[in-house]
Amino acid sequence: MDSNHLDRLIQKYIDRTATPAEQEELNNWYRDFTGEEDPFPMTDEQEAVAGQEMLSYLQGRIQRKKRPSVAVFASLAAACMLGAVIYMNWTTTPENQNFVANIPAAASENRFIYLPDSSKVVLHPGSKMDYQYKGNNREVTLEGEAYFDVTTHPDQPFIIHTGQISTTILGTSLNIKTYQSDSVSVSVLSGKVQVTDANQQKTILTPNQQVVYNQHTNNIQQVKIIQATVIDWAKSDMQFQDMPYEQLAQRLERRYDVSIVFKNPALQHCPITGRFSGTESLNEVLDILSQTMGTTYSMNGRIVELDGTACFNQIN
Repeated sequence: MDSNHLDRLIQKYIDRTATPAEQEELNNWYRDFTGEEDPFPMTDEQEAVAGQEMLSYLQGRIQRKKRPSVAVFASLAAACMLGAVIYMNWTTTPENQNFVANIPAAASENRFIYLPDSSKVVLHPGSKMDYQYKGNNREVTLEGEAYFDVTTHPDQPFIIHTGQISTTILGTSLNIKTYQSDSVSVSVLSGKVQVTDANQQKTILTPNQQVVYNQHTNNIQQVKIIQATVIDWAKSDMQFQDMPYEQLAQRLERRYDVSIVFKNPALQHCPITGRFSGTESLNEVLDILSQTMGTTYSMNGRIVELDGTACFNQIN
């Protein structure tokens, strides 16, 4: 199979936009290289194992070229503080936890945030989020756009307030967008949510469903969505071509609010080509980079140390 065609198939597989025929073509390619027979029919557990097996094989297939680069592929299933103008505030007491993030529209990267309950948020530039935990409720007030991957706590509802609507979640991933005062959209990627409007009308959403609420007319419209297109914005700062590792490290510092140190300075010049979904945690990103670069990393608080040999076949 032509390598360019294979790369396109892999990216479409990662983005979950591959057609059944393209998925079968990629499956056939994988079986040809592993020599294994078609394992279908498979249970869900077997299919998950097979998916991880394929991802590992694809990572192992990546080769460093004469002008070294690394192609990084990360699953969609398994974003950003910029400069001194970002406002971050965190206060906590035994009775109350509060977190505020405000990212200017001029920021070039998204912001990845871990909330105190271990929920993950990817915040779009030009957005503001206020998280509070008091009593048994986890409540967020959002202006702008954000992706949420909410940790399940059955006795602690997670409620997102956007304009005139509120979205109640027990455990799910979703995207909420409200840049203008006239409309709010809620898109569910997994799990189940309840959207309540100003008139207390309730709408239940399941995966691949979206509601758009007009705050002037109180009209609510429900439509089907394609997940990859809804959160396409989250990967905008995690697609890079032949980027020096040092420049990528600076991007990751802003995105995840950490400091990255190169124990071997020669690694800073290694170019990297990568494609992530944008919803991965820092550990997930570093794990993939380490596997493909043949390097190691360690974390001490918010300080990350990278180590390893310089690029293979590096030209002096």
